[in-house]
Amino acid sequence: MKKWVLLALMAAYAPACLGAAPGKAANNLFAEREEVGGEKITISDAIRMALSDSYQIIDAQKTKEIYEQQLSQSRSGYYPSLSLDGSYSRALKKGKIIMGAQSIEIGQNNTYQAGLNASYVLWSGGQIRNSVNLAKVGAEQGLFNLRHVQDVVTKQVVGFCYDIIYAAALIRVQEEYLNIAKQHLDEAQAKYKQGLASSLDVLTQKVKVENIEPTVLQAQKNFELGNLYLRQILNRDPEDRIYLTWTQKDLELPQTPSLDELYNLAMEKRPELKLSKLAVDAAHYNVKIARSGHMPVLALNGNYTYNGVTDNGFPQHKQDYYWSSSAGVSLSVPLFEGFKVSSQVAQKELAYEQAVAAYQNKMKNVRIQVKEAWLNLEEARSRIEATKGVVEQARENLNSQMKRYRAGLTSQLEVNDAISNVNDSDLKYVQAVYDGAIALSDLKFAVGVEVNLYEKKN
Repeated sequence: MKKWVLLALMAAYAPACLGAAPGKAANNLFAEREEVGGEKITISDAIRMALSDSYQIIDAQKTKEIYEQQLSQSRSGYYPSLSLDGSYSRALKKGKIIMGAQSIEIGQNNTYQAGLNASYVLWSGGQIRNSVNLAKVGAEQGLFNLRHVQDVVTKQVVGFCYDIIYAAALIRVQEEYLNIAKQHLDEAQAKYKQGLASSLDVLTQKVKVENIEPTVLQAQKNFELGNLYLRQILNRDPEDRIYLTWTQKDLELPQTPSLDELYNLAMEKRPELKLSKLAVDAAHYNVKIARSGHMPVLALNGNYTYNGVTDNGFPQHKQDYYWSSSAGVSLSVPLFEGFKVSSQVAQKELAYEQAVAAYQNKMKNVRIQVKEAWLNLEEARSRIEATKGVVEQARENLNSQMKRYRAGLTSQLEVNDAISNVNDSDLKYVQAVYDGAIALSDLKFAVGVEVNLYEKKN
């Protein structure tokens, strides 16, 4: 029950966790772009589409099916082997025997042979059993590799989606920055006509406006690039008119479980840990298979054979053909092969030790990834809290400075500083929200739960 509570906490986007809601100005920074058109998809829609259509998912699914077929192949060792063989040979020059001064031809021109052969391994030192166990591990690896690829694709899609949201917010920030700078330019020009401002003030403000315009174009390009990359991972044409839609809820951060709970969840859910543990199991079975090379092989075998010989044509008379059959047990005992098997066993044992060390290192690295993502999330949450109020304060300060400037009580430099402060506070707030969303995605990936939220329900 506790596990599902943790999953719910990671999956939920609880507005109450953020404390006080950001002000209207902060909220408006992340509003959708109204000018875009086409098919609108949510973040969840995009992930479901990717999990269905992405090339990476299709490739991993085929790999999983290959491993499953290899398991079926390995089980063939449990069954007897049957083969139907046949041959025909024509004597181009018959053999001879020498009797005194005479040479006599022997044999006949045509030889026919056909037979049914059967063999069944009774014991092979565990080679067949361990080969099947190894194939079972491979089938599980195919399953968890698919899960890992699903996690990776989900994380990539989430990253592209938040890149789009971030770019849209930057467009709005830079557009607002440009509009405010243009408004101040208009006021400076009006003051200049009234003789209340110098031409240098007007020129300075024109330069500021011109310096801001490229940042708007850059943000607009990044918005389109984000949508292009999203279409790519969804396996859609770059000209498909699909665009991301989002709400304020997509930007809210959930309450975070404790680190110990997150560690435990990662140990249970992270696909890479499962794959690393399965690699240990595979190495263990490879050692057993190698050791079976020291063991004898005991097998049953039998055959039922048709034999025929004629000088001309196919055998038609009883004296031209006969049937034979045999059955028996064979035993093969390896005595000495130049230490080949011993070397193979040593190699597999070293590979097993490597796999164990890799698994232990993976567990440590997963814990590091979990803590790193958790620290980033908590730091971003704190920055959101610290910056969202500054967004409102910077605007209030700008309004105050603009009123003082119109009344001749402050300089253009102070107004431009206030304009820059609005831009800086907006950028810091937008960056904090984006970093929080990415950190949340990183944390879900680190504990191996994010893909569970978006898979199609059967």
